[in-house]
Amino acid sequence: MKTVLYADDDLEIIELVKVLIERAGYQLLVARDGREAVQIVGDENPDLILMDINMPSMDGLTAVKQLRDDGFNNPIIMLTGSESNADRDRSIQAGSDEYILKTIDMGEVETVLSRYLSDIGDFL
Repeated sequence: MKTVLYADDDLEIIELVKVLIERAGYQLLVARDGREAVQIVGDENPDLILMDINMPSMDGLTAVKQLRDDGFNNPIIMLTGSESNADRDRSIQAGSDEYILKTIDMGEVETVLSRYLSDIGDFL
């Protein structure tokens, strides 16, 4: 079973993403900040990461850069509320593969997951 790590400190968004991932038949791991995400990746090596930018302890941009520096090569998708072009550019520079706004268009999330997890089944 493929595993998706979702790093975010917003409980409502975590619950929404949890429904999406579990209905798709994947295991979901949750980190509440970037530092915890880095630790979980070291322990679990997920197939894909969904990462928020603004989190306590370690932000998502710092976590992505550390993960890439540590050799993590699986897809990292930024899922964030920041509409800033500067944040988008910084996330790509840090090593993320995609940038999705947290306004959460489930169709967009599904499309991105499908692109990176090629054997994904039917969603919702």
